[in-house]
Amino acid sequence: MIFVILILSAAATAFLFVLGQKNWLRRLSFVFAAIFLVSIVLIVANFNQHFGMEQENRTQTVNLVSSVDDQNVEALLYKPLGDGTEKTYLYATENMEKPKSAGSDHVKNHIDQHADQAQLTMTKTEWVYKNGFYRFLFGLSGNNHEFIKQENQFKLPPDWEVLSTE
Repeated sequence: MIFVILILSAAATAFLFVLGQKNWLRRLSFVFAAIFLVSIVLIVANFNQHFGMEQENRTQTVNLVSSVDDQNVEALLYKPLGDGTEKTYLYATENMEKPKSAGSDHVKNHIDQHADQAQLTMTKTEWVYKNGFYRFLFGLSGNNHEFIKQENQFKLPPDWEVLSTE
């Protein structure tokens, strides 16, 4: 809606300033010019500082099964990235055909090998609109549910192995 307000205020400013013969029409054009400028400031604030938005955390916990096809080995696989200091983990749940990667960009993975059963707790942080008014105002910008970061907590029993794909 903010884009519609921006376009309408720009058109009204130009129309009233150019074609307005009376003093009050010219003054009204300055009101629309102010609305135009405020709209630009709000759009920039929304894109740069996430004006009208707040961070939301969503947590999901899933039970893990071994990422290795061998039924005698319970393991979580990882693939080293770059110089080996970063890793992406390959995990599997009961209904998956093949293991899924636990991302690398803005994703932190932690492993705890003192759990009773193998679980993955994913905490995803996103920008969401504070309320319906801001969603209505900035909804066309497409930045609702914008990804910020994710933390994965792998809770594994002591008998599980963490193995490299290599």
